Amino acid sequence: MKQKPVFLPTITLGLAAGFLLFLSFAVTARSQPKPLVKLSESALKENVLYDAWVEFKDKGALNKKQRQIILENLEKNFNPRALKRRKKKRTFPGLFDEKDFPLAGKYIEGVAKTGAKIRVKSRWLNGVTILTTKKQIQEIKNLPFVKKVGDFHEHKPRLKHDTPPKKRPSPKTTPGFYGRSDIQVRQLGLHKLHKAGYTGKGILVAVIDCGFDLSHSAFNNKKNPLRVTAQWDFVENDGDVTPRPGMHHTNYDHGTAVLGAIAAYSPGELVGTAYDADYILCNAEDGEIEYYLEERWFAAALEFAEARGADALTTSLVLYSGYTTRQADGRTAVMTKAMNIAVGNGLICLCGGGNAGHDQDAAVSHLNVPADSPDVISVGAIDVDGYIAPFSSDGPGSDGRIKPEVLALGVRTATVSPVDKKGYMEGYGTSMAAPVMAGAVACLLQTHPGWTVKEIRRALFFSGDYYRKHGKPDPLFIHGYGIPDVFLAARGAPSL
Repeated sequence: MKQKPVFLPTITLGLAAGFLLFLSFAVTARSQPKPLVKLSESALKENVLYDAWVEFKDKGALNKKQRQIILENLEKNFNPRALKRRKKKRTFPGLFDEKDFPLAGKYIEGVAKTGAKIRVKSRWLNGVTILTTKKQIQEIKNLPFVKKVGDFHEHKPRLKHDTPPKKRPSPKTTPGFYGRSDIQVRQLGLHKLHKAGYTGKGILVAVIDCGFDLSHSAFNNKKNPLRVTAQWDFVENDGDVTPRPGMHHTNYDHGTAVLGAIAAYSPGELVGTAYDADYILCNAEDGEIEYYLEERWFAAALEFAEARGADALTTSLVLYSGYTTRQADGRTAVMTKAMNIAVGNGLICLCGGGNAGHDQDAAVSHLNVPADSPDVISVGAIDVDGYIAPFSSDGPGSDGRIKPEVLALGVRTATVSPVDKKGYMEGYGTSMAAPVMAGAVACLLQTHPGWTVKEIRRALFFSGDYYRKHGKPDPLFIHGYGIPDVFLAARGAPSL
């Protein structure tokens, strides 16, 4: 496909820099994502509070009988919806393994006795995030069951608004049911699935991002309001993902825009790609700064969503620094490892490929983690005419894997305004392409609820316009399999 020039936005958000926030009235050159903050233990100060990660050596040195009891209790008490999905779609041996075992209580107690405050727990990564001091960190490091302490970040109060962002005019709508979102729906053949009654109903979709402002009118339509079954803020470690009074907009505008592209429902104005689905919302992103501890929150969010029965998951959080291109190998980054576990448990996961751009050299990759996860559906961005966006990251993964695999609208993507409760905006970035595609996948899954991750992937890929035209994916790793036609994909496809 021929490339077309586009205006690029100015605002990038930490991990969420997979999204380039663009209001229809803004014009400027692209800015760089915020750099990753690295803090060594030697730089820690006395009498200062830090967030940190504590990883344990094991799950408590369990014997065979203890392990068996844990396995039996897991199957007895696990979320029924999640258990049903695992029974049908899990690719790991058995239904559970040691990653699912609870953290050793005596280990958590030992850390807490130092005075450190236990915050987020992760079974999959076998550790906890803590709020602690330099002195406590030294004590924790010497505990016999601790493997490592790291990912230090100085704990600071969240930024407040100085001047609230101004409301701006909404972009013009298109006549018809979808309104402003008409193009992004029709590009994927999704309007045909919707017309056939497949609108995401009965599918549980998880969204991992920064916070979400749920007060927009498109989330509160009386005939079809947004349905949230579970939510958790891993940054604040509480059950509320919505903005706190006075909170700086960078902590919720990105997530709000992402959610609008998939879940909004305002006929004639904006309709998301899976407007009848149910949702799990997770905040795993500090919108003000980027640091390694966010990877641990991301993993905990994946664990949270999987354990509550999510069928599909979309995230627009990518890490722009901290890992080399060679390390985008599908197994190195913490976020990627967590994605691999989620997919292995049968959860269909999608991720924006990143906005680092592309070239015509198949050997040079600009892919961002965790889009390198082998079975995660990585999404690139196109414009309204179907041309590849110049900022859309190319692959391959450093293991030679095709990435990104599919494309969706990421230029002038219609979504809700985080500023105007009844207004709308246009977004740029693979962060917008990912939720648009995720909604289409949720509707596709509704047509075949029993389809596994592999079956969804192959049906989606074989319906891609590039694949249908050339009989193979893009050898330059820019377009992947192209723009899917999910109505065609619903017919199924042979094995890849």
